Amino acid sequence: MTDELRVAVAQMGAPPESHDEAIAMLERAIAGAPQAGLIVLPELALCGYGDAERVRRLAVAQDSPFIGQVRDLARRAGKGFIAGYAEQAGEGRYNSALAVGPDGAIRGNYRKVNLWGPYERGLFAPGLPSPVMEWGALKLGLLICYDLEFAEAARDLALRGADTLVVISATSHPYTVVPEALVPARGYENGCHVVYANAAGPDGTFDFIGMSRITAPDGSVLAAASGAEPAIVEADVKRATVDVWRAGHDYLADRRSDLYRMG
Repeated sequence: MTDELRVAVAQMGAPPESHDEAIAMLERAIAGAPQAGLIVLPELALCGYGDAERVRRLAVAQDSPFIGQVRDLARRAGKGFIAGYAEQAGEGRYNSALAVGPDGAIRGNYRKVNLWGPYERGLFAPGLPSPVMEWGALKLGLLICYDLEFAEAARDLALRGADTLVVISATSHPYTVVPEALVPARGYENGCHVVYANAAGPDGTFDFIGMSRITAPDGSVLAAASGAEPAIVEADVKRATVDVWRAGHDYLADRRSDLYRMG
């Protein structure tokens, strides 16, 4: 089993207006990243972020025919997907990240914990922390946008074994500090790769900054989109890189948990 995974971030631009358009968007991402084993799309990518009516209209359950189509597409392409969607679960609606393996199986489903502002709180209920998912030799943990701004959320995933933080996001102007500073910092302080997939361009009253990127545990940028134009960026994410970095910078072991509390 190889210790590396080719990961592509699909910064796709205009949001879909229907489930058919969402499937077409995934097909374009597959075509644009033929070497990738895992394709990551932004927060609420499968329904768009900025139109509350559209979010409600395109919300689906995990066992819906639409999610079945997503799983079939992953299986036929032999690629994994992590993508944001509006999840309907009984009377509750969640801002969720769906992780589908290249075999079409659902490997994880994370409901955003830290909802941002009145817009999200009016649409969604909060969830619980992400599972840590084995993905080949890697261990992935999921965060959604505002979650990244809480250092304890990333640290919790690292303490539970994650070596790669997958952050799907809809970060808008003027918050360029998030990709420029917080993304590499969260990786650096936890010895993790960070895969940051951000929305790009206008959607409703929001104007998203793009700037998707993949960073290494030392904070260096392995691949990045320069701005808010549609783009696909990709890099090899390696467990060995994490092990080498943590051998000399073992913040998880060196932290004084006897003095500082999380929470």
